[in-house]
Amino acid sequence: ADAVVVELLDEIQQRSLYAFDGHSSAKSFVRHHGNVSASEAAGRDKVMRVCRALPAVRAEFRAGRFGSDQIRLLGKVHSNPRVRDKMPAAEHWFLSRQKRLSLHGFETAVRKWVELADEDGATPKAQRQHENRNVSLHQDFDGSWDFRGSFGAAQGAQIHEIFDHYIDAEVLDDWAKARAEHGDNATADHLPRTAAQRRADAFWQLSQDAASSPHGAVPPGYVHNIIWNGDTFEEMASRLLDPDHEPQPLDVDDYLCETLDGKQLNPTEAIVSAVQSRIRRVLVDAKSVIIDLGEARFFTGNAKHAIKLAHTHCAWAGCQVPSSKCEADHLVEHSKHGRTNPRNGAPLCGKHNRWKQKGFHVYRDPTGTWHTQRPDGTIIPN
Repeated sequence: ADAVVVELLDEIQQRSLYAFDGHSSAKSFVRHHGNVSASEAAGRDKVMRVCRALPAVRAEFRAGRFGSDQIRLLGKVHSNPRVRDKMPAAEHWFLSRQKRLSLHGFETAVRKWVELADEDGATPKAQRQHENRNVSLHQDFDGSWDFRGSFGAAQGAQIHEIFDHYIDAEVLDDWAKARAEHGDNATADHLPRTAAQRRADAFWQLSQDAASSPHGAVPPGYVHNIIWNGDTFEEMASRLLDPDHEPQPLDVDDYLCETLDGKQLNPTEAIVSAVQSRIRRVLVDAKSVIIDLGEARFFTGNAKHAIKLAHTHCAWAGCQVPSSKCEADHLVEHSKHGRTNPRNGAPLCGKHNRWKQKGFHVYRDPTGTWHTQRPDGTIIPN
């Protein structure tokens, strides 16, 4: 149905049928006669334009073999004039990734492609984002205050990580109050604040802590991690440190430069931060194995960090809980002689860590892909 709508929109645009009713474009025509929102009409228009530019993708979309969410994502990418002309050369790459990846995996892959395609130019992307950084705090007519901000990738990732720590503290405080009043029967409905209120209070507390700390102080135990694959880090370090180095293209399938929870970073900005700032770099191989710490009973210290650093979210099929909020757990239980090292570890959220006790099994195949097996031996699709 979505493909038919897009084909109709293209026909209206090609034959200028919108002009008969005084509309300026097919997008405005569809918004009026289709009774859809401006954002929906704009989304359909972007899909129409990317279908024109990528005929093989268009054919797969019409045949029902290219998802609506995936084509909308490519439509958004195509609206970026800095990468638009590079998309036809990558068309078969988009097709192959869409066939074998989940929607989340496809989105991550496309984000990486955009990061590399938009890396260069008259003004590099990271520089543009950093130069356009902005924060405003102003009082509205009713006396309330409105806060808005925009940051480059590296600054934003660090702020997001710190802010999440404060939000987690507010959540724990709410649960403590709920359990004090309702005991073990406490549920999320008993939490005294909404998620929005906790975010606001977390930001207020962050501001209070900043005001009471010496300039430049770093909270104890806080480390911002940037996850690289070895080839990307080596290439970016050479570009930064060796004036005679001839830049080599980065392979989008091997490329890795992101935060613990999978937030994409600009590699140029990240390599400068890795050299100049208090940031820990973590190099991983194709199987995401970092260290081996022997036979400890629980994953602690570097072993625990290694498991979480190598994966952006819970390993359970379909679960998107960020790795930073997961537990480092054994694939083969310690009671069954499973070793305590990253090869035998996986990040699992609290819920799915408990579900393992119901007979489910999480494992990683030789390619590094995670699978979740039901008690009856069947596999939950990724």
